[in-house]
Amino acid sequence: MKKDNPKIFILITSIILGMLIVSNIGTSDGSKYMQLSAKEYQDEINERSKLLTDISKLKHSNNDAIDKINEYTYGGKKDERVIEDIKEEIEYNKMVIGTNSVKGNGIQIVLKDGIDNITEEVQDNTLLLVKTLHDNDMIQVINELKLAGAQAISINNQRVLPNSEVMCGWAFLRINGVKTPGPFTVNVIGNPDILISILDRSDSYIKTLKNREISVEITRKNDMVIAGYTGELSYSNLSGK
Repeated sequence: MKKDNPKIFILITSIILGMLIVSNIGTSDGSKYMQLSAKEYQDEINERSKLLTDISKLKHSNNDAIDKINEYTYGGKKDERVIEDIKEEIEYNKMVIGTNSVKGNGIQIVLKDGIDNITEEVQDNTLLLVKTLHDNDMIQVINELKLAGAQAISINNQRVLPNSEVMCGWAFLRINGVKTPGPFTVNVIGNPDILISILDRSDSYIKTLKNREISVEITRKNDMVIAGYTGELSYSNLSGK
């Protein structure tokens, strides 16, 4: 027997095992394996992380509510203290809804289309599309900021509400029914260190925008004030569409 035979046997065995593994990949009900691209896989990972964060926040909020109920029921709290707690809850909810002004430290993000360096000779619509900031891009940035713990967000002085619509209109973005032109200044109140660390991650959406050569400038801000929304509130459609 030749010396190369063991190597050939190992190679053939490896190929067979590989084919068996691939043919058996799938769910327990025998459905076919769906191959994801690198971007699709990363999107699924980001969505999973967001859902886990949301679940954690909901659990924490639920535990806080249970503790308060127990304290009110069994702790013998005085009426004055209960009223103060209710007032604090109201102010917090106003901040979340966006109807009151918020002051604190945070960051400022300036987003600008990256089409300035495209010469007139270049007539590439795909390139223009890639280097232009769209409404979906802004929605992704807002979601990323919320995931990072942003307490209040405004875009060109338009307060972002839970049901704010963000829609493209040529060179404008329509936010809360108001058309605002670029560049877009996003003011964010929250922990600057956490916000920046999230935005600087290699898998962040801000990094995706930079890779598309969209201009992104991030600056730390102290004692920033984000005004409350003064328009008419509507909760008939919380999706903002």
